[in-house]
Amino acid sequence: MIRLVLTAFLICLVSYLPNSFADRLHLLIPAGPGGGLDSTARALGESLMKLDADKIVSYENRTGGGGGKAMSYFVNSKSDFSNTLLVNSTPLLIRSIQGVFKQTYHDVVPIASLIADPAVIAVKDSAKYSDWNSVLTELQNTNKRILVGGGSVKGSLDHIALSLLLKESGISFRKARYIPYDGGGKALIGLLSSEVEVLVSGLGETINQHRSKSVRILGVSSEKRIKELPEVPTFKEVGLNVVFSNWRGVFASKSSTDQEIDTQEALIKQLVDSTEWQAQLSLYGWEPFYLEARQFKEFLEAQEKTLRNTLIELGLVKSS
Repeated sequence: MIRLVLTAFLICLVSYLPNSFADRLHLLIPAGPGGGLDSTARALGESLMKLDADKIVSYENRTGGGGGKAMSYFVNSKSDFSNTLLVNSTPLLIRSIQGVFKQTYHDVVPIASLIADPAVIAVKDSAKYSDWNSVLTELQNTNKRILVGGGSVKGSLDHIALSLLLKESGISFRKARYIPYDGGGKALIGLLSSEVEVLVSGLGETINQHRSKSVRILGVSSEKRIKELPEVPTFKEVGLNVVFSNWRGVFASKSSTDQEIDTQEALIKQLVDSTEWQAQLSLYGWEPFYLEARQFKEFLEAQEKTLRNTLIELGLVKSS
């Protein structure tokens, strides 16, 4: 009886401690502020804090090495990651396939995938381009290379999206010069400041600027038109077989206990069913893409093979 009373007292005590493990979550973001990963992390944190008023969510942007510095820190550091989740995306697979960094998804614990963010081609609203075909016409008829900005290095997802579009359109890669920026936010600034003429990016990084008419999205790589942007055609509609999205999800450290991992999985499951999270999906135009831990791991295994074949086909990695 005394033991039961003591246990109940400790549970109540923990529930009233605002900085207890159960009330804190730290999100590690392998990219700078303003990009897709950053937006996903902050949307996740805001939704969780609205669901639970006692929840405290903190954020850490750790840039460099195409996401490699954050991965190296998360995998190799002796820091306490018991209440930390790494927010990551498709480039985690791409970078490891390319050998940009040594760590792979096998070095972390998949908790859940959250969203799918299709790629877009965007221009300033004042630009002369009215659609993707007008960009193609310019590429075909000009002697100069069009500058196309993206949120990461060559061989990244933005670069791959551009390469696929050019290949499907029958345009030489040499007709466009890809300008890499350190994150989608900086790439967007590059477009708005006319450093580049065209931007290849994620929908979530450009949708609000499209709504405010500072940029114009010319096409999207989703299977169907985005509900929030019914006026924007898919690339499939204009005859291009370019349909893909950038998944984003969360991972735990391998140093986490089974109990900590179970708690994090339950937390994300509660999140994805909430109206707070659904509002974030609508805000950014993201497609819901929830896979629980086992399904997420199986998806990663399959996509790694698909991406390797795509990268070989585009000449971005050598066939082994």
